[in-house]
Amino acid sequence: MIGILGGSFDPIHFGHINPLYDLSEEFNFAEIRLIPTYISPIDKTYYAEYKHRLNMVSIIASSETNNFIADNTENIKEGVSYTYETIKIIKEQEKRSNICLILGLDVFLNIETWYNYKDLIEETKIIVLNRPNIDINLIKNMSSKIQDKIINKKNEFINAEGSKIFLYTSSNLNVSSTQVRRLIKEEKDISGLIPGSIASYIRRNNLYKGKE
Repeated sequence: MIGILGGSFDPIHFGHINPLYDLSEEFNFAEIRLIPTYISPIDKTYYAEYKHRLNMVSIIASSETNNFIADNTENIKEGVSYTYETIKIIKEQEKRSNICLILGLDVFLNIETWYNYKDLIEETKIIVLNRPNIDINLIKNMSSKIQDKIINKKNEFINAEGSKIFLYTSSNLNVSSTQVRRLIKEEKDISGLIPGSIASYIRRNNLYKGKE
């Protein structure tokens, strides 16, 4: 199974990275692809250019301690980045359908606003990561189509044919990219929030010094 984690990665931080180590081991992912968003469907502002966000992800993926891969599919495709289309491209490239989308709970709660979300949840397994300060019970407000896909036992999720949704609880670090950018701008300590290699890259390229 291939894991897919998309996001702004502006910058990538331990809140992104740490849960993936646990997921990779527990779900026996062949690889986990980190896919920086090229153009957001919701006109989200990026504070570092795409090339920098991809470079930072590539630095993390270059470590021999993980099975992460920096994926530039959305840059090659160009245009607005829709998750459904990105996963479709990867399935065609890899000649396999066993793809698992990894989403934070905060992102998952908005999935019903996504392009082709009904097809996405019918064609792709999804792991939802808990997020600090977000009530998982909010899922109860989502449609029955979503709730009917949720499965509570990990082995059943792994072995299930077709698409299912698994709610995964991990030890999450309460950190966000917004927080990291603010601390950098204020010239405050960011150790423990992002890897040293990412901090060095940010300093070398003078990122996140301007106004939010």
